[in-house]
Amino acid sequence: MDNLSDNLIAGPMHAAIKSASWIRQMFEEGNRLREEVGAENVFDFSLGNPSAPPPKEFQDALIHAAKESTPQDHRYMTNIGRLDTRQFMAESLQDVHGPGLNADHVIMTCGAAGGLNVFLKSVLNPEDEVMLLKPYFPEYLFYVGNHGGKTVFVDTDEDFQPDLEAIKASLNEKSRVLILNTPNNPSGVVYSKTVVDQIGSIIEDHAEKIGRPVYLVMDEPYRRIRYCDEQHPSVLQSCRFGIVISSFSKELGLAGERIGFLVYSPQLESPETLVSAMSVATRTLGFVNAPAFMQRVLLECATACVDLSQYKLHRDMLYQALTEFGYKMPRPDGAFFLFPKAPGGDDLAFLDVLRKFHVLCVPGRGFGTPGHIRISYAVPTETVERAIPLFKKAIDAQRNS
Repeated sequence: MDNLSDNLIAGPMHAAIKSASWIRQMFEEGNRLREEVGAENVFDFSLGNPSAPPPKEFQDALIHAAKESTPQDHRYMTNIGRLDTRQFMAESLQDVHGPGLNADHVIMTCGAAGGLNVFLKSVLNPEDEVMLLKPYFPEYLFYVGNHGGKTVFVDTDEDFQPDLEAIKASLNEKSRVLILNTPNNPSGVVYSKTVVDQIGSIIEDHAEKIGRPVYLVMDEPYRRIRYCDEQHPSVLQSCRFGIVISSFSKELGLAGERIGFLVYSPQLESPETLVSAMSVATRTLGFVNAPAFMQRVLLECATACVDLSQYKLHRDMLYQALTEFGYKMPRPDGAFFLFPKAPGGDDLAFLDVLRKFHVLCVPGRGFGTPGHIRISYAVPTETVERAIPLFKKAIDAQRNS
């Protein structure tokens, strides 16, 4: 019977369950603590679940789309999405990516995760390499593995900014994709247009050298969760092999609705084969098409955004207090995360200290960067206010241990 139990699932899924366990462990620990000390006494900064409510524009669009629905609106469509939605998205993205975009360059996806899987399925051959800058969103590892690719990890500088020489050193004949993520999860840092343009030149030069495309993918679900004046970079302009993949999970607060998009660069020559592959991948991966109802809703609210004031307030409160206490980290200019060094150097050991004060965070090793912790401030303001003294107690306890 034990042997039967051990073989209920595929071998690779055992490894996936183990490597995906850090956030799950924090979730389970949170449940245990809530039962033990009461939910009001647990300060859970582990989940990156957007807390800002959807804007009024979304609520209005939701009601209007529901009232105006016809039977045809809920039937099968082309796998890459409604033409009117794709055209609307192309027009709304021109302020960042330039006037060359049209509906042909846009594919509607089941969130950014769906878009990444569709794209990787379409371009990866077995053992093709996908480069990830550290720290990285851990789900990338599974997306690459889903489609036979191999992950290559690239170091960043001490402020988690791209290291151009490290990127150059990681390139070889098997290189196929470099994924950038800005604003970054887990560090909150943003990349400048200048740096992304330089990376684009490196990627194009290498593609010419090896005689096949190397794609520069910008995963940007936090593209509008920004607290600085830095212009958001466009990989579509930086590289003719540029691909943008994003969603409305954060900027409209719709993480559960699974609606996003993929855009390829107008500079890409003869893109028809790639588009056909992504259309087939959308169907064969089981998405079929992005949710039809949400595509209609976006026609009236895609340019809206959640109120960023609460996220910014939490960023400012935590960053100021924690740096005064002695935590070390780059100032995050986007997303809703802090990624400080773990006092004492051991992220797991410091998380144990924090748990004694009923504060839950995630170890940096889950993002490829041991010795750091991720703090998600997508939480109620009261949670931030009451937790700040506990972060002080934790670092003091670490120093005195």
